[in-house]
Amino acid sequence: MVYKILSIIRWPNLIMLAGIQSLIYFRLLDSQLTTLTLPVFFGLSLITILLAAGGYVINDFYDWEIDRINKPNRMVAKDLLTLNKVKLIYFFLIGIGALLSISIALELDLIKYVFIYPLSVAGLWLYSYKLKCTPVIGNLWVSLFCAGVVFIIILPDLILKHLVFIRVEIWYYISFAFLSTWYREVVKDIEDESGDSAIGCRTFVVRFGVRAGKIMALILSILLLAALFFWEITQENLLTRIALIIILLLTLLSLAFVLKAQVPLQYHRASNVIKLVMAIGTIILLLPK
Repeated sequence: MVYKILSIIRWPNLIMLAGIQSLIYFRLLDSQLTTLTLPVFFGLSLITILLAAGGYVINDFYDWEIDRINKPNRMVAKDLLTLNKVKLIYFFLIGIGALLSISIALELDLIKYVFIYPLSVAGLWLYSYKLKCTPVIGNLWVSLFCAGVVFIIILPDLILKHLVFIRVEIWYYISFAFLSTWYREVVKDIEDESGDSAIGCRTFVVRFGVRAGKIMALILSILLLAALFFWEITQENLLTRIALIIILLLTLLSLAFVLKAQVPLQYHRASNVIKLVMAIGTIILLLPK
């Protein structure tokens, strides 16, 4: 039972999420001066993890049919647990997150901003229920959430106008997370075009065609390359600059794969390169500043 629950909440992704937030907190915030004390940070990170886990669960709840087509080698939610149990797990995760969010809001004296949590829950539910198959908006929505994983760590200091505690690199990383996620989502939509089309999921690629999807991927990759370029030229550390140049080259490689690809397996290869880009972009946070 525990294994089944861990499978549908994508535990490796949650560990990665917690790792990214920890890097942001310890590397890009002044942890001695930021509004977030260490216990409050852990609480906020746990809320994000519960929210993301709930998002994965509700996404599997609505997507088990399409996942059978697009991911034939992976067990879908219905194979692991009954859909009623999936729903119970979802409400349990979201409920614990709600209690924690109220506690953190009270701790920071930001109770009037507690609406952010139910808004995020509603957004992830709406994405799984409807927006995922909506052209552009679906991809934009999930990209905003991925960027929001980083943004939420600096939000209390932004609200309280403690801007001096936030390093400029955070904004580069938020832009990177947003654009790289959107780029990969478009490539995944091209890869999954047949499965999405089969169940009537009208993504941008299904509605306007693979050619239009490649044009969208080209535009997003150019924006990502521009963001990486500006990030690179602002850095003084040689290792960071080298890492960013590697990411630039890998992004160009992924674009070449996308433009050349004809079958899902080739698009999957491009998607894996983008994953590598995202991983190295995160590793950069470990390098000396």
